[in-house]
Amino acid sequence: MIHDIRLHGALSDEIEYFTTIAGHDISHRYFFEEDADPDQGPFIRFFSHGNELVLTRRGVRHKGNGGSFCEYMFGGDQPREDLMRKEVLNRLLMYGAVTSDTGGGIQFVSKHHGFDDYRKIFFEGNAISNYFFFVFFQDIHDFQEQQETILRSIGKRLKRSPYVRRGDDLSLIHELLSEMSNPRSLFFLIRVVNKYHEAFYELYRELYLKNKSISNGDAERLQALASHYRINQFDQERMKIDVIYKHRENKRIIDEYKDVLIEGEENQAISNSQRARLIRLRTLCVRNNIPIILPNILDDLLLKNRKVLEVDEPKYIQETREIFEGLFIREGNPETLITNEDLEKLLRAKQQATEMQDPTFDGILMDTVRICDELADTEGNDWPLENFGYILTHFDRYDATYMIINQLAFNEEVDLTTDKLRSLLGHKKAFDETNPDLFHGLFIQTVLQNKYLTRFGRKKIQVLAEGLKAIEMGEKTLADVIENIGDIKEQENLYLKIYERVRKRIREVYTKIHSRQERDAIRKQLFTELMIDLEINKNLLDLLLNQAILNINKEIYYTEKLLPQILREENNDLRQDFFENSGLDRFTLEELEREYYETNKLSSKELNIFQSTSA
Repeated sequence: MIHDIRLHGALSDEIEYFTTIAGHDISHRYFFEEDADPDQGPFIRFFSHGNELVLTRRGVRHKGNGGSFCEYMFGGDQPREDLMRKEVLNRLLMYGAVTSDTGGGIQFVSKHHGFDDYRKIFFEGNAISNYFFFVFFQDIHDFQEQQETILRSIGKRLKRSPYVRRGDDLSLIHELLSEMSNPRSLFFLIRVVNKYHEAFYELYRELYLKNKSISNGDAERLQALASHYRINQFDQERMKIDVIYKHRENKRIIDEYKDVLIEGEENQAISNSQRARLIRLRTLCVRNNIPIILPNILDDLLLKNRKVLEVDEPKYIQETREIFEGLFIREGNPETLITNEDLEKLLRAKQQATEMQDPTFDGILMDTVRICDELADTEGNDWPLENFGYILTHFDRYDATYMIINQLAFNEEVDLTTDKLRSLLGHKKAFDETNPDLFHGLFIQTVLQNKYLTRFGRKKIQVLAEGLKAIEMGEKTLADVIENIGDIKEQENLYLKIYERVRKRIREVYTKIHSRQERDAIRKQLFTELMIDLEINKNLLDLLLNQAILNINKEIYYTEKLLPQILREENNDLRQDFFENSGLDRFTLEELEREYYETNKLSSKELNIFQSTSA
């Protein structure tokens, strides 16, 4: 007996469909036809008694029960009820559904039909793949009752099924049929795919997964593909964001960030401890090469309806709105709409929004992209998009520079390559043309003020800043600066190896030894071992070994003496004084505190409160 039938076809070079029909007595039913319309061209029609879904070159015409669904893309428009539930993966729209006048949920109109063009389908739904469905009922004839039966029996499953993301139509349709428990029903499932968007998405995914970044050459390939398929900027950006989010390492951090926001939203306020955790996760985003727009999007989606004190918008947001609104002024010369002063304001606004974790800036940016695309598409008005492209070029320079400098500062495994240094010089030149002090203020000064910056990270950034100036003056070459920073990186790697060896030895025996002779003997033993294992210069080893021992002694002093006193006396000033004068970085300090709380079986919630109030 036939249990299901699958059909695959193309409506154009851009749109293809996959249809799966399953259910009762399927082998004896006639349920589709192909034909052509004089105005709209070829179409395929799927139908059952009272239901019809027609796929044309332009869009989808539907009549009867059912609806549509798709996987949510990261950052897309999503009801708060869905966003707050981790298990909800998919967007579901039921035909004829309206909000009940009594406020008791939704109700259905008596019948329904409509038409959606593909631009709307892939714009409002998933950019790549969207599902349509309807159900033939042997014993239910009223439309409202049919829709209520569908929603009650499989609505929850449709919003949660992982098969939607995988495009596993066969498993999905049988999962839904088993949930319906209606043995005489027939389920029609039609998946519509935008092949142009799919090609862009898969290429970006392939390129991004190589190194969690996109090189200049890769960017050119992507732009060429987008231009060939005429994929607008808004769709490009949301596909890129979705790919970046779904990277396994990125998803873990962003999902944790989302969990903190949800916890705060449920309490109608973000506590100090939660804010501190959010700041730390944003720092991890930088360390892991995750664009800061991802947490910004979550801030916007989850916090925009939270009750807060009414305050005026910050000046930088007001200026951003004014400049972007100026893009749509029809009078005047379009080429002079964006001045250097405007550009500097926007770049400083972008920096402030990042520091303040303010999602409003990115929200304005995405709205402006969408309006520019719509003007170009509907009115043929390209110059707002051209001016906006000029701004985006500088924002791309900002993001590239921010990522290179912050990774160099915070990730000991990252190398400064010739290409990266040459890119920095090019970006610096562009920023200098806007304002000679802009580059230093936006990047160097900002990262040097970061409280999580390590001693070696600070050295690398200082040498980089001096090296860029020296290259511009002809006093140094690219190779000179790379070598200088490479020397610091090599010292950093050696120090970390020495530190780990010393830390292990000290925790084993060092704290049990009290005489100076015994301590000197342990140091000499470590010195001899490290000289053999690392093949390191004697003077450098002496310097790094002394530094490692000194720092570990500080750590032991902090966890065994000072931290218990701070907690006992609730003396946060003592903690801050130790941080500022000990030379230990804040990541190390917070890790010591975490270990102390775990060892002494203290509450992790109390740790978050302690670290946030002491920050």
